[in-house]
Amino acid sequence: MKMNKDILYGALAGAAIILPLLGAGYIHYQRDNYSCEIHTVIVDENRVLDVILNFNFDHGTGFYESAGELNEKGEPPTSVSNKILFKYWREDGAVILVSDETNPLPTRYQKFRKDIPDFFQHRERGLRVQITPANAVSDIFTYGGAPVFYCSKS
Repeated sequence: MKMNKDILYGALAGAAIILPLLGAGYIHYQRDNYSCEIHTVIVDENRVLDVILNFNFDHGTGFYESAGELNEKGEPPTSVSNKILFKYWREDGAVILVSDETNPLPTRYQKFRKDIPDFFQHRERGLRVQITPANAVSDIFTYGGAPVFYCSKS
């Protein structure tokens, strides 16, 4: 009987040590291996840009893809899209994204492009954001101290 108690106590002690480590490993894995989706609408006096953005993070490399529609006054709707491969790392509570490859954006001037960070338009450009969990299934992307995206994990 004493041997069974010793085995039970040993198993409980082992579980008490291993389970928190497994939990921490899972949380770390989830932090660097996930994707999330953003639906955003940008409006000004002459146009509406309705777009869905997808971010995929995987151990220091990432992929961004967007697709949507631009509606300008007096013009037929135009499809818009962009794809970016990027590297990322965490530094001082922020996530640094640096674009590797980007699809060429349309050569036609679009007024909204002047307000988009270079990361989305050019190769080897960086973007520093805070990514803060909002709840179990979404994050808030903060840029320059202001929340800019609510990103639902998929």
